[in-house]
Amino acid sequence: MRHLIIVSIMSILLLSACSTNKPTKSLIQDCPEEKIVNRMPMVQTEGKSDKPNSYFIYKGERREIAEFDEQWLKENCDIKETEVF
Repeated sequence: MRHLIIVSIMSILLLSACSTNKPTKSLIQDCPEEKIVNRMPMVQTEGKSDKPNSYFIYKGERREIAEFDEQWLKENCDIKETEVF
């Protein structure tokens, strides 16, 4: 019986430690090279989420706007914006 109580307590401690130590993803605070704004006509599909119309080029790769700290970008960056048609 004592062994069962000890095992139960250990299990609760391990589970609570695992759920509270999840790393938080921080937003990028660096200036991207360019913002691409897609102005191509799109067919809207009802009930289906389409990809965003804008994204950044950062270190030569496409990165989503949501990955960046937008307030930091406004205060620190002058980002070239390119519209594609």
